[in-house]
Amino acid sequence: MSLPLPGDPRREVVADGAVTLLVPDAWETVHHPHGGVELVVVEPEQEGLFRANLVLTVTPVEMSLRDWQVGTESYLAAHLADYVPLDAERLAVGGLPGLRRLATYATDDNRSVTVEQRATVVDGRGVTLTATTSTLAWAAQGELLAHVFGSLVVDPAAGRGSA
Repeated sequence: MSLPLPGDPRREVVADGAVTLLVPDAWETVHHPHGGVELVVVEPEQEGLFRANLVLTVTPVEMSLRDWQVGTESYLAAHLADYVPLDAERLAVGGLPGLRRLATYATDDNRSVTVEQRATVVDGRGVTLTATTSTLAWAAQGELLAHVFGSLVVDPAAGRGSA
């Protein structure tokens, strides 16, 4: 995976303007592939290798951030093979109170992947940015993923018609 150079990232604006972030320009992008998923961005194919990806979801949430994420953690543990939570912490997400989750799991073809999520709840909407990459490539891709997560902005005043 190539790291974005100055001028290389592309700004994506989704959820009726409520969420913006920078993504690698060379990565493939799909907008609104299905309900609740605003954006999927996938690194270029490299024969035989897992394709790192970013998924941004905006969904209705009628509970606190803590309760929502406790439920999310239970869901992930029940639905992802060999799911192992590695770290969780509270931090600002897109300028709002949120959290970070780091975990590993096995894909359907038994590849070890590492997933990092940043999530927040604002005005009844849960915003989650998930980055997934091969566990072996995680350290090499860390700078790029930190750049993407750091670029995330959530505007509570915008996008009230989405989700």
